[in-house]
Amino acid sequence: MARVAVICAPGCEEGETLTIVDILRRAEIACDMVGLGALEIAGTHHIAMRCDTTFDGSLDAYDMVVLPGGYGGSDAMRDCEELLEALRAADARGAWIAAICAAPEALGRAGLLEGKRFTCYPGVKDAIENPGTWVDAPVVTDGKLICGQGPAFAYAFAYALVDALGFDALTVQNRMVYFNAFDVEGGIPSWKTEAGAWPAPKGEASTPQTLDVKKVAILMPDGCEESECVQIMDLLMRAGLTCHSFATGESLWVPTMQGMTIKAGYAFSAEAVAAYDALFVPGGRTAAAPLIANYEVMGAFRSFNEAGKLVGGLCSGTTVLEAAGVLAGRRATGYTGYGAKLTSAQFVADKVAVWDANVVTSQGPATPYPFAFKVMEAVGIDAQPIKDRLLYDKAGGR
Repeated sequence: MARVAVICAPGCEEGETLTIVDILRRAEIACDMVGLGALEIAGTHHIAMRCDTTFDGSLDAYDMVVLPGGYGGSDAMRDCEELLEALRAADARGAWIAAICAAPEALGRAGLLEGKRFTCYPGVKDAIENPGTWVDAPVVTDGKLICGQGPAFAYAFAYALVDALGFDALTVQNRMVYFNAFDVEGGIPSWKTEAGAWPAPKGEASTPQTLDVKKVAILMPDGCEESECVQIMDLLMRAGLTCHSFATGESLWVPTMQGMTIKAGYAFSAEAVAAYDALFVPGGRTAAAPLIANYEVMGAFRSFNEAGKLVGGLCSGTTVLEAAGVLAGRRATGYTGYGAKLTSAQFVADKVAVWDANVVTSQGPATPYPFAFKVMEAVGIDAQPIKDRLLYDKAGGR
């Protein structure tokens, strides 16, 4: 069985890192988060994650080694000679080597890009040492080298890793509703395969008034979709919002759906989140039911809604909003087929993210970007500069 090491260095892009691990594990590929220098690593947005093991100087146990991006993490990997030597050894024995965004800098210093076609974030290509031929493409494969271009290409990059190892990327893409979120060649949005499955919402969509939001609270229940939760935080912090996570379980270290462990900032209570302007809930198949059974969580969502504060959910998190009664009469979307679950809402099957009054919803695991950008629209933030930096439009983001 293939085994993959994802190197987690201090200052890594949390959204990129966890999305890659998430997708590999969804494909049932054995994947270890390998901490560079420590078992517990804080990323570029100070979100802490607990790795499966620490780097001990050898990567001989792995068939593929993956380097996520993030300027701090990329610098740490590039400057670690012990890691560079292990990468050279992995390459010499025929292992796959992969890097995204700024991380190819480490491959350049290790001498692994010479004579190769590669890509990286456009802003760092001139800093690459010993470069091969840079290609302006989302994902570039040359032999057993795979490189991705930037943050919004983390999904495409991870699916390419799945394909390279001989696993079924298409099934994972469909389950994550990737083609709903990204308009890529050959991808068919699920709503086009379910024409007529749900009636169109009644009436015309209106343009709601923007909301005054400075502080955002995100619930982090046990079993949540880690990449959804962390990617939303990443994007909203890039937009200048204060964003804090709240564990609803017994510990701040939250065990998540794909077997990762992420540290929340605070323990949840209705009192703790009352001073925030927005309250969001990510998905996770086993995460929603305990939240729905939690009187204090339900009360918090109802209080936010009654006060006209922004509430939001994606994937199975939308069922939490439904149970709290905040979707009643609102246009909303959710995971494929959720029209039968979000019965009080005017279900919108053909929109990846929907904003109506004080409610934002989106569809599934591959939709944190549309969700976060819809939140920015709801609070009057111009998302285009952020999209440009992340290469979102270039990635086909809807």
